[in-house]
Amino acid sequence: MRCPSCGSSHFRLSRLRFSDLFHLFLLRYPVRCRLCRERSHVSLSNAMRARKSVHRGHLKGTEVKQNTEVKSTHGPVP
Repeated sequence: MRCPSCGSSHFRLSRLRFSDLFHLFLLRYPVRCRLCRERSHVSLSNAMRARKSVHRGHLKGTEVKQNTEVKSTHGPVP
């Protein structure tokens, strides 16, 4: 599965719109490219693969950033 605009293989599920009903009837689900943000429709099985890769917490070839910010409860540091 590759983006038709930029060729990236990194996708996420896109929100459903009323205009997607016809595509859903054909078992095609909307996805969005993570690189160029282009929206397209793919087969339901490919969309579920994109969903699983996000829920595992990793994407092939990318890093998952973790929040390492530490909040102080003692006020500002002088």
